[in-house]
Amino acid sequence: MKSIRTRLIRLVVLAILIPTTLATSASYLYVRHQNIEQAERSSLSGLKRGSNQISHYMEDVRRLPTSLYANRSLLNIMNVGADAELSESEGVISRALLGLFLSRQDIEQLHFVILKGNSEYSVYNMKTSSRGKFDWLQETDYFRLMKQKNGWLIDPAHQIAAYNTHTMILDEKEIVSFRYRINRVETDEPLGFLSVDIPTSVFEQQLKLFENFPGESLWLLNGNQLIAKTGKELPVTNDRLTGKSGSMRVGDSFIVYAKTTTQGVPITLIKTTPYASVVKGANETALILILIGIGSLVLMIIAASLAALKITKPIKQLTANVWRVEQGDLSAQFVATTNDEIGLLNRQFQRMIQRIDRLIKREYRLALENRTNELRALQSQLNPHFLFNALQSIGTTTLQGDRKIAYRSITGLSQMMRYSMNNEQTIVTLKQEVDHLQSYMRLQQQRFPDRFRYIVDVPWHMNSIEIPKMILQPFAENYFKHAFNQQADATENYLAYKVRSDGDQLIIQVENSGSVMEAAKLESIDQTMRMHRRPEDRQTSGIGLHNIYERLLIFYGEEASMILQSPAEGGFRIVIRIPVEQEEL
Repeated sequence: MKSIRTRLIRLVVLAILIPTTLATSASYLYVRHQNIEQAERSSLSGLKRGSNQISHYMEDVRRLPTSLYANRSLLNIMNVGADAELSESEGVISRALLGLFLSRQDIEQLHFVILKGNSEYSVYNMKTSSRGKFDWLQETDYFRLMKQKNGWLIDPAHQIAAYNTHTMILDEKEIVSFRYRINRVETDEPLGFLSVDIPTSVFEQQLKLFENFPGESLWLLNGNQLIAKTGKELPVTNDRLTGKSGSMRVGDSFIVYAKTTTQGVPITLIKTTPYASVVKGANETALILILIGIGSLVLMIIAASLAALKITKPIKQLTANVWRVEQGDLSAQFVATTNDEIGLLNRQFQRMIQRIDRLIKREYRLALENRTNELRALQSQLNPHFLFNALQSIGTTTLQGDRKIAYRSITGLSQMMRYSMNNEQTIVTLKQEVDHLQSYMRLQQQRFPDRFRYIVDVPWHMNSIEIPKMILQPFAENYFKHAFNQQADATENYLAYKVRSDGDQLIIQVENSGSVMEAAKLESIDQTMRMHRRPEDRQTSGIGLHNIYERLLIFYGEEASMILQSPAEGGFRIVIRIPVEQEEL
C-alpha cells in the first residue's frame, strides 16, 4: 500500500518527468542522428583520402623492380645464371641490389632470386649476402607468383626473418613483404623473384594521420589479411564489409570502411570510433535538458515533501524500523509517540522483536557449539596416524643403534604431537603449518634416506597468512601410504608443495609421483572425499582427503574448493583454493 506522502510526490514527479523526458528524448534522437551522419561523412571522406594515399605509396613500392629492368647486365646474368663468370656476376648483383636498397629509407630487407641455377641473395643492414642456394620450400608465395597473372602480391604483416643462412637479423620487428616476379621482357618468361620488406610501422604512421577522435583505431587489410593496425582485434569480420564503403555500429564502436584496388591487389581501410565520441554533442544537449528537469523536479519534491511530512512522519518512522529489522538489525527501537493505531503497532512490534532476538541468540550459541565440537572431532583423528608412522621410524632407527638420530626423531615427534594435540588452536599461520610439515618430512628422510625428494615452495611474504590447522601434512602422509615406491630412488619419488596467491584467494598445490590414475578411480576418490558423514561414523582411515575437505567447508563454506587431478605424465595433484583477506597477501 502506497502512503499519502509517496502518492503526492509521485504525482509531482510524473507531472515534470513525462514532458521533460519526451523533450529530452526527441532532442537527443535528432542531434544524435545529425552527429552520426556528420561523423560518417567526415570519416568516409578521410578514409577515401587515406586509401588514395596508401594506394599511391603501394604503387611507388610496386614500381621498385623497374630499376632492375633498366640494368642490362643484371638481366643478362638472370638469363644465363649467376654461375657463369661468378666473380663478375657477384659484383653486378651486389651493386644493383644495394642501389635498390638505398633508393628508399623505408626498406628493411631485400630478397633476390635467380631461377637459372636457383641462386639467391639478400640485402639487410646495408650489406649484401653471399650467393646462396634457393629452396622452393622456403618461400611459398613465390609459387603463387609463378601461376597468377598479376606479377606481384603482398604478404601481410609477419615477423621479420632471414631469407638465408648468410643473413643475421638484428632487430625483431613486424614487416610487410612485397613479392615481385621478374620476367623476360620479350616473352614474359619468369627469370626470378624480388621481395621487398617494409616495416609495418611505416603503414601504422600513415594510419595515425587519419585519426580524428581520441580512442580511434584503424586497420589496413589486403583482402582478409592484416597489413597494419593501430588498435587491437578487429571487432567485425570482413564479410560484413559489403560495397565500396559504408558504416555500422558494433557494440560500443562506430565503424566506417573504404575499399580500393591497387594493380589487382584489394585494399581495405577500416576505422573504429568510440560511439560515445560520435554522439558527444547529443549527450551534451540531453544533459542540459536533464539538469533543467532535475532542478524543477527537486524543487517540487521539496515542496510536496514539506506539505506531507507532518502527516506521514509516524508511518515513515515505523517503515524505517521494519526495514532495519528485515536487514538483520534487531536493535531498532519502535517508540510509540502517539496513542492511535500507529502507536499500538509500534508497541506490538517492539515486544515481538525482543522475543525473536532471544530465540536467535540461543540458536546461534547451539550451532556454534556444535560446529566447534565437530571441528575438534575431525582434528583429533590425525593423532593416531602420526604416532604410528613416527614410532615405526624411531623403532627402526633404535634397532640400528644410532642414538643421536633416535633422539632427534623423538624430539621431532614430540614437537609434532604437541602441535597436533593442541585442539584449542584451530587457526595457525602458514609458517607454523609449513614447520610442522618439515618436521614430518625430516622423520621420513631418516626412515627412507636417499629414496625421495621433496620441495616446499612458499614465498616468505605469505608466512603470516592464517589457515586451518593440519591441512598440509596429511597430504604427505597419504603420499607415503599410497604412492611412495620403496624400491625406487629419489629420481622417481618426489613430493612438491607450491603456494601462490590469485587475487583474494590462496592457492595450495600439492603434487607427487606415481602412475597415471584411471578416470574411474579418480572419480571414486573424489566422491568419497565429498561424501558427508556424521562424526560418529568417521574412522581413522578417513583422516586424509575427506577430513581436510570437511574442515575447509567448516571454516570457509562454499568459498573453498578442493580439486583432484591425475596429470597425463603420471602422479597425483591436489589444488586447494581458500579465501584470504587482501591485506594478508
